Amino acid sequence: MKGLTVVALLSLAALAAGYVVVPEGKVTYADKDFLVKQKQMLEVFQHVHQHEVHTELWEVSKAYDIEQHYDQYSNVEAVKEFVTLYKHGLLPFDEIFSVFDDHHREQAIALFHLFYYAKDWETFYKSVVWARFHVNEGMFVYAVTVAVLHRKDLAGLELPAPYEIYPYYFFNTEVVQKAAQYKMQGFPGVKKVDDVYTVVIPTNYTGWYVHTNVAQKVSYFTEDIGLNTYYYYFHADYPFWMGGKEYGLYKDRRGELYLFKHQQLLARYYLERLSNDLGTIPEFSWFKPIVTGYYPNMHYYNGVSFPSRDNYYEVYTPEHYEDVEEVVEYEHRIREAIDLGYIVLPDGRHVDLTKPESVEYLGNLIQSNPDSVNSRFYKYVGWFARILLGGSIEHFENHKVLPGVLEHYETSLRDPMFYQLYKRIIQWYWEFKDHLQPYTKEELTFGELKFETVKVDKLVTYFDRSDADITNAVDVEVFDESSMKAGEMKKFGKIAHYQGEDFVIKARQWRLNHMPFTVEYSVVAEKPVKGVVRMYLGPKYDQYGHAYGVNENRENFVLLDTFEWEFKQGQNVFVRESTQFPLYVQDRTPYFELYKWVMDAYNGKRQFPLDMTEAHCGFPSRLMLPKGKKGGMPFQLYFIVSPYHAPAVPQHEGYDYTLNCGVASGARYIDSLPFGYPFDRPIDEKVWFTPNMYYLDTMIFHKKEAEINAVH
Repeated sequence: MKGLTVVALLSLAALAAGYVVVPEGKVTYADKDFLVKQKQMLEVFQHVHQHEVHTELWEVSKAYDIEQHYDQYSNVEAVKEFVTLYKHGLLPFDEIFSVFDDHHREQAIALFHLFYYAKDWETFYKSVVWARFHVNEGMFVYAVTVAVLHRKDLAGLELPAPYEIYPYYFFNTEVVQKAAQYKMQGFPGVKKVDDVYTVVIPTNYTGWYVHTNVAQKVSYFTEDIGLNTYYYYFHADYPFWMGGKEYGLYKDRRGELYLFKHQQLLARYYLERLSNDLGTIPEFSWFKPIVTGYYPNMHYYNGVSFPSRDNYYEVYTPEHYEDVEEVVEYEHRIREAIDLGYIVLPDGRHVDLTKPESVEYLGNLIQSNPDSVNSRFYKYVGWFARILLGGSIEHFENHKVLPGVLEHYETSLRDPMFYQLYKRIIQWYWEFKDHLQPYTKEELTFGELKFETVKVDKLVTYFDRSDADITNAVDVEVFDESSMKAGEMKKFGKIAHYQGEDFVIKARQWRLNHMPFTVEYSVVAEKPVKGVVRMYLGPKYDQYGHAYGVNENRENFVLLDTFEWEFKQGQNVFVRESTQFPLYVQDRTPYFELYKWVMDAYNGKRQFPLDMTEAHCGFPSRLMLPKGKKGGMPFQLYFIVSPYHAPAVPQHEGYDYTLNCGVASGARYIDSLPFGYPFDRPIDEKVWFTPNMYYLDTMIFHKKEAEINAVH
């Protein structure tokens, strides 16, 4: 790939079903050409709400005319369609963008096409910079993000974290207000760090100001910036509007992946609820008050507050009778298809829904994406439900909308209602699975292998402080190079300054984390054989202290690790570190540090590695384990070794795979077994327990940071 120099490629960690690989021992460095591109992409996202920041970007934007460069796009008709929409009138600056709004989405897709169909970097970059100063900021950020993730020639480019581009969607109002006050008052009492004004603002979760209901006990999980970023990027990888054939998503088992990702989110959320004595996720009825309210305590850039939903919120009101009944009818159609065992096509033909692989049809049907075999009859229930449940106020004009948190992917997980809604939706997934036959003993066993023991370190969680760069939350003076002091950052292109002085504003938050741990396996093999190891974490007891049965507990297990292993004949003893688990990614480098790193690399002071430990599509590593309890809380670990079943597309096929999470390549998966195997079918306990399985009771202890530091 142009712009990259591969120094070493020692090995790749195994990829769990539905998750990105995080390479081990891979050292990849950027060359000058790539660093220029990385620098330019980082600069594009600086203070996106300011439309006349007089930098080099402004000059590029003024000089570019899309209509004079149609020949530089591979799909001219798509670009002309965008130009037509632009001339007609797009969503104005400073208005709120939501991809769930039909008009906004139409415009965003057209803008995405402008970026996606650019033939080369120069055309792409000029198109992006032009749009930076000519289209709505929210729409711009969304379209650029999706385009970068889906263009293979841009694999490896690091985008700023969404919570640093748009802090308003991730941090409470008082934090953003305090950041603005520091800037407006000239940073009183703020000391410089490395010649840069550095502000650190403590921040908390919504329960800090108001106590609305018990669900706030887990707000540290639901409002975690890493968790919400993870969900945002999952949609950006697989937008519900994006066609699989045109963009290659059909290779990625996208329908099955959509259901599995949400099932895993629910299972992980349930473990956190148990850690806080909250029990099962509540259910709701469309025809009764919604018990659980939510107060976001956030505001949009234009000053309008996110809508809140009171406890005992009424959905079934006269103005929504028709909407609710419509959603209920759509739900009925999907459940009927599951029970009938087939999907009805527009021409009356049927698609079989009784086979295990039919889960792909079901997932596409439920999401109602372009790969659905009948989106005319089976609608996107989650889309309509989010709007009804979010508590947003009905808008009267397409450019004046006020979406609730459920109407943005980057804020959805904050609302407890998200989990109640998707518990309802994922129940259809389980209903489909319950129609399948349990695995037989022959399907579960791996005759050549058996577990001897598995040993796991003591599992300990704690809260530690985490910083995020929220400098974008404040406006800066118009860039005037003649009045600027000759600081390195400013000369390099960073525009956040106060009277010529560099500054950075950080939000500091207590976030859940855990101590690294190891897993030691001892497995006996009768002969040399290749296998796949899976490791799950689940509850031992329900909220009443009753031990879970094997079958009833299968919906509650979270996949922690999965990897290939070449077993030799005899005893095999090997160790996995929790830092190796390929499903998880570390915290992202803050924008200021990332930008400075690029600057230093460009100036030859250091190298810029592209090792993908910040891959965008992994689950936050710090949230791998639920909080547990101070005196320890019992959980179960489950391990299984299965024969290797080669996936349809060989894993890691193609170099670009390592840099774009394998999206639209089909090379993401370690094997061809169903996601969630073997918990994806009803369990027949008479044949369930086989030598290649291993259950291990464990405890998760929660400690204070001071206790952790005292020991280490």
